[in-house]
Amino acid sequence: MPVPATATPLTRRCLSDDAYAQLRDWIIDGTLAPGESLRDEALADALGMSRTPVRDALQRLENEGLVVTSSTRRTSVSPVTLKQAREIYPITVALEALALRLALPMIDEAALEAMRAANAELAAALSAGDANAATLADEAVHSGFIACCGNDELKTTLADLKAKVRRLECAFWGWADRTPSLRDHEELIAALAARDGALADRVLARNWDRGLAWITPQAAQSR
Repeated sequence: MPVPATATPLTRRCLSDDAYAQLRDWIIDGTLAPGESLRDEALADALGMSRTPVRDALQRLENEGLVVTSSTRRTSVSPVTLKQAREIYPITVALEALALRLALPMIDEAALEAMRAANAELAAALSAGDANAATLADEAVHSGFIACCGNDELKTTLADLKAKVRRLECAFWGWADRTPSLRDHEELIAALAARDGALADRVLARNWDRGLAWITPQAAQSR
């Protein structure tokens, strides 16, 4: 049967997608802080659109656990907790280890060079104390081998998890020396270049162990 015309719904859907993407970015990087009230009218004004696509976006974000609505119908950014880190990190590292094993036979010099460049960006961001830039650069290092794993479902799942990790990293930023990650990444890149899967797996696990160790109960209680 012929495909029906959907111009009007498509326009609304595009606005909803735009609102969703922007609000999600603001929540993940901390622009919209945990616990902050989300009023659809104010958000619509900030985004230059009507309230309807903003409401659609907030519903999607609530389904993802980034937004919560109280019994009094107050909508706000969901909290960031140590419990979330303890649940999300082990899942992410297990899936990254799988991606690493799948990528090992296929990773090439271009991917390794992209990882090196991202690690240099991480070093600059750490030196500048720029939490958001540092978390993005760190994610880009890992994305270098994930992109070579050849499994689209795994890439999609990891992308969703890594966004949550980035939010945790930004929320608990500021007290720990994160420069050891630079050395971990250098060793990981060298292991991948040598096609040493066992070493690469150990370095990756150590790197993730550091990340979780930097998120402490004391930091969680101060939030």
